[in-house]
Amino acid sequence: QLEAQRLLAGRRGSAVVLDAKTSGVLAMVSSPSYDPNLFVNGISSKNYNKLLNSSDRPLINRATKGVYPPASTVKPQLAVMGLELGKITAEQRMWDPGWFQIPNTKRRFRDWKRWGHGWVDVYKAIEQSVDTYFYKLAYETGIDEMHAYMSKFGFGKYTGIDIHEESRANMPSREWKRARYRQPWWQGDTISVGIGQGYWTTTPIQLTQATNILVNKGKIITPRILKSVGDANSHIGLPPQVQTPITLNNDKNWQIALDGMYGVINKSNGTARKAFEDTTYVAAGKSGTAQIVSIAEDAEYDAESLKEKHRDNAMFVAYAPFEKPEIVASVVVENAGGGSSNAAPVIRELFDSYFESKDTF
Repeated sequence: QLEAQRLLAGRRGSAVVLDAKTSGVLAMVSSPSYDPNLFVNGISSKNYNKLLNSSDRPLINRATKGVYPPASTVKPQLAVMGLELGKITAEQRMWDPGWFQIPNTKRRFRDWKRWGHGWVDVYKAIEQSVDTYFYKLAYETGIDEMHAYMSKFGFGKYTGIDIHEESRANMPSREWKRARYRQPWWQGDTISVGIGQGYWTTTPIQLTQATNILVNKGKIITPRILKSVGDANSHIGLPPQVQTPITLNNDKNWQIALDGMYGVINKSNGTARKAFEDTTYVAAGKSGTAQIVSIAEDAEYDAESLKEKHRDNAMFVAYAPFEKPEIVASVVVENAGGGSSNAAPVIRELFDSYFESKDTF
């Protein structure tokens, strides 16, 4: 907890670390925060208005109530969906020229690598975060099946964490858009959702939980802060609150997604390889760079030309060790840019601290 607070000091964002086996909260930080002692004897109007009106919104617990587009951090779950629904296979490859186009339309949805990734399978799509692969998957799946399947991972739902202060965020659907905007759902809406953008939002606790469900191959345990209760005479540990698991037609599909996450950190072209060089443990993860404002089809993203609040959010999810997971984490650094370069190093330091403390004690 203290290490997460140190790493996010002076930044806007969140870090959540869960015990992979129990979903117990090992760290939960919302930054910037505030001194709760101000409220003990009644806060002054001056101090309260300062907190209330701050553009950094310190009174919001970003870990449970902050809502962000998940961006590419959810590509492993989308891969499981595609494999299970028969939209893709582990052996199937597609050619990526750097863009995807809905048939009989003119608009091109660009990949982050303008010249494309060449031939791509599901492993490479996760490892190198190939947008076009997931544009195509989203187009062929459709929003109805995407909404239904991603809801299984808890997107658009309360996690049930025991502080009872969280947002459901939004797993979009046709019905939701009709009710919210009085507009029909368009195919282009689906394409954006396919890379965790558009109308899709998540909270950091929700994203960490969804990652933990994947890590545990469908087992769902409600995240919890309270570990045990007791008094001077007794001490009672609280058993994990296990929910109905996600079951697959082919259990190998879990490992395909997890192997893709392994490649993100450990393969030569993995997007987060540099952030995790020379670790004493083997980790796996997924980066995400969430757009805050839309960029024109033929325009270049230029952070310096944008107001800070309009710059991309940096996001990363990870777990370790790869073979026998002990911890799962997510980090969001608001308006910081690329997830691999700005959020992954935070998780690297958190994981280093965790494994070093294990060796010490």
